[in-house]
Amino acid sequence: MRKRIAAVLVVLCLAVMLEPTVSHAAVTPAFIAINDTLLPFVDENMPFVLDGVIWVPVNVFEDLKIWSTGSHEEERVLLYRGYSRYLEFSTRPGAVSTRDNNNNILNWPAARWVGSIFYVPLRQVCDFFGLFTNLYNISRDTISQQQMSLVSITSGMYFNMQTFENQNRNALRNAYNDYFTPPAPPSPPTPPGIEVPPPVEEPPPDYSGVTIYLSFYDVSAGSAQWIVGILDVQSAIGHHSCFFVSADDIINYPGLIRRISGAGHTIGIRLKEGTYEEYTETSALLFEAAKIRTVLVTLAEDESPERSGLSLNGLIVWGCSKSPDLTEDPTASDITAELPTETGERFSLMFSCSDNSELVLPGVISFLWQNDYTLERITETVEPIR
Repeated sequence: MRKRIAAVLVVLCLAVMLEPTVSHAAVTPAFIAINDTLLPFVDENMPFVLDGVIWVPVNVFEDLKIWSTGSHEEERVLLYRGYSRYLEFSTRPGAVSTRDNNNNILNWPAARWVGSIFYVPLRQVCDFFGLFTNLYNISRDTISQQQMSLVSITSGMYFNMQTFENQNRNALRNAYNDYFTPPAPPSPPTPPGIEVPPPVEEPPPDYSGVTIYLSFYDVSAGSAQWIVGILDVQSAIGHHSCFFVSADDIINYPGLIRRISGAGHTIGIRLKEGTYEEYTETSALLFEAAKIRTVLVTLAEDESPERSGLSLNGLIVWGCSKSPDLTEDPTASDITAELPTETGERFSLMFSCSDNSELVLPGVISFLWQNDYTLERITETVEPIR
């Protein structure tokens, strides 16, 4: 089996001249293929060329583990990889205010909002994330209608573009022809006296009334540096979480816990035995290490018989609606498929801070933002989920 290459291929029609003002209709028809597989040849996947810059939709980079989240109202979009490296683009017309994870201001073009899609400059994004681009002209015997070009984005492996064209000749031609096939003629008029009801358009789902409380636990040695990275990205997108720490976490990582708290995240206590005595001992350690006092707790064993006793002693006990078992290698889609969808529902989603979280958490956070879920931080003034 041929070794899969982490690459994104974008076919651009360079013969089309675009107007200075970009509209969705101005997006150049273009092919996109990810890891040797052509994506559907539709408008949502089309890059465009403007002022000598190739612009691509942010979703092009997802299979290279570069994720995105953004807000048209706030005029910004964020691209990030592994929570330790990210770019924040402004979408304000004429703005030159791209910022990286080290807070450096980059003299790059602002991102563009076309239709309902964020577009970013291809070359700059590739340079920043260590990707490589190349341009290749497709021969006319593959697509005879007009001259086309092929732009590759690779993660460093050599990619033979001539071989790709030869292997995908039929797919390229068929997709192109299907896209430009004239639409079917309209249906004949309805005879007089017969009323045809208009088609019913279902509104897109609205999950804004669903509240998700995202929290983390298990500050282990393998995840310590990764957690520091996630703090920067979460702060950049305006979201803070809650980190439940155990006595062992406090003893082993006091500086990290101070860093988490200083970034605006809530600190709670995770009890392994679930007793009030364990809470008092852990609370003393937390105050000594980080000068933090908290009455927020969660239980490693959610059905602990001590739960009622903890509440009687003034503690706020948070339960867990879902804590994915990352040892089973779930995908982001597996996790998001279990999220509630009814307005008014509340859901406590807890992740262990393991290396496996890095594989699925970007997709989960992107799903929450793109579907307008309400993300709230667990605090001592929020009614707990039991």
